[in-house]
Amino acid sequence: MPRLTIRQHGASASIPRHPIAGNLQKPEERKANRGWTAAVARRNSQYLQRIDFERVDGTPYAVTLTLPAWQMEQVTPVVMHRLIDVMIKYLRRHGMLHFHWIIEFTARRMPHIHMSVWMADRYEEWDRHLRQYIVWDNNESAVVSNVVVKWLELTEAEGLHTSSNSQDVQLIDGNEAWLVYIAKHGIRGVKHYQRALDNMPDEWRDGAGAMWGHDRKMPVADDSVLPMDMRAFHQFRREARKWCCAHACMIKDPHRRAKAIGQARRSNRCCRPELSVVRPVSVWIPKDVTISIVKGLRSRGYMIGWDAYQWGVDELARLRDEGGSEERRRILGKSLMEMLRT
Repeated sequence: MPRLTIRQHGASASIPRHPIAGNLQKPEERKANRGWTAAVARRNSQYLQRIDFERVDGTPYAVTLTLPAWQMEQVTPVVMHRLIDVMIKYLRRHGMLHFHWIIEFTARRMPHIHMSVWMADRYEEWDRHLRQYIVWDNNESAVVSNVVVKWLELTEAEGLHTSSNSQDVQLIDGNEAWLVYIAKHGIRGVKHYQRALDNMPDEWRDGAGAMWGHDRKMPVADDSVLPMDMRAFHQFRREARKWCCAHACMIKDPHRRAKAIGQARRSNRCCRPELSVVRPVSVWIPKDVTISIVKGLRSRGYMIGWDAYQWGVDELARLRDEGGSEERRRILGKSLMEMLRT
């Protein structure tokens, strides 16, 4: 059964694969995290698409934390995750409300961290000399200083000599800026050089650990899942591609615009006909745009949604009772079976 999943900032259309009856098998237990796989990248993108950032408390910041390339052999997965864990605990004590982080790799195969953090305007810190809590303002300069100074302190304790000039902490001004940041760092696939397995250091390829994480407290919107027939599935893929091309044409920077247009035009391209028919699509697209596309397709007679399925059942019954067109009954029956097939 083709299905359309609508999220807050994205949508995906796919045909779920189901095991053959009688051949149910328990999924193989995952013994180690193998870094950026297709499933890891997909789960990260889907989580980001669900975030309702208008309901997220705090002021958002984009943080990039780097390490020296000449000390790459010292940065093992254990060291990197220890740095992340200590950094998160420190920021929580200094007013961090929410966070999301990912690990990527430079062209020189050096791991670095991208974080989105939401900071409270003020936080309390216990002063052991005065034996009382002191309230600190968490303005932009304070956040930048806290993050950079603590990162340099942590890396120095690990014997890594980092530079403050190589770290970046920027205020994310508004929802649009947040989406731009996520579009840059959050939606890369496993073929991007910063996530490719071949670009990972040798010691990272076995047991790399988690490649992304979050605080599990950010407000997320529920998915809306709609059944559809194959005609609607194929047409939605076309409409999504059209929107991506139109959206790319609106980018002001000429170099970014040309690159985005090329990516949009190549999206969902497949040279194997047997795979092209069932190839899924996943796009970053506003929820209201997806709903508009669905309404447009429904108005043109495409079968999307359980109410459309119920209408099809009633219409098929009416055609049978009234002796309607055999061709119409055959087409409608096929669409209903595609929507109901499991």
